Amino acid sequence: MPSRLRFGAHSNSQIEFIPIGSNRLYDEFKRLSNCRVTSYTWGHFFQRDIQLLTDKLSWHDLACLHPVIEFSVCVAPRWDCASECRICLIFSDGHRWECERQFPQWNDKKWHQLTYHYRQYTRFPTSVTVQLSGKDRQGWAGYYGTKFAQTRLRLLSHTDGGETTNQENETIMEEKIEDELSQAPQSESMPDNLPVDDSDEFVRQSTSPSYSSYGSTESDDE
Repeated sequence: MPSRLRFGAHSNSQIEFIPIGSNRLYDEFKRLSNCRVTSYTWGHFFQRDIQLLTDKLSWHDLACLHPVIEFSVCVAPRWDCASECRICLIFSDGHRWECERQFPQWNDKKWHQLTYHYRQYTRFPTSVTVQLSGKDRQGWAGYYGTKFAQTRLRLLSHTDGGETTNQENETIMEEKIEDELSQAPQSESMPDNLPVDDSDEFVRQSTSPSYSSYGSTESDDE
């Protein structure tokens, strides 16, 4: 989601090419992933009205295929600072998915992949708005809040054994030490230069108490 991603008003973040205080994260081609890291105040990132209906799919195709809408994002804390994050999807048919995670201080610095499958729609939604929010929970100056990487949105055919309900999943990603030496040297970080959207609509929504607390989701933002 690169070109249309926006900051919420008063947000603060930076890009880390090598996650500081967290495990490294690799994509499916074993390339090192960079990430956005938040600070001691809420950092909000959102992309409005991502179009799900393309010229390659007709309404007839959608009615026959009834594809699963899959959203996924990887989140991680710094090992030495407590942090939290919130994720909100708002579909054009009125459906919402909201999720919250909190990480303690002195954690295992692992990445968590959060995935949501939206199946139970009557009519295929034409668009979705995505918001990611994060911060640290200790008020430390600097960038010690939750990190975000590998944000993806895609349509899937029904290959999941007949599952018919909406589903939220969390995968804890183990560190891949064997990939470390194959990576070229990288600079550590740089300022985040996303354009700012002054609307406070999503900032207000992020304070909702109704986020799920599931135990222990094609486009790409990096």
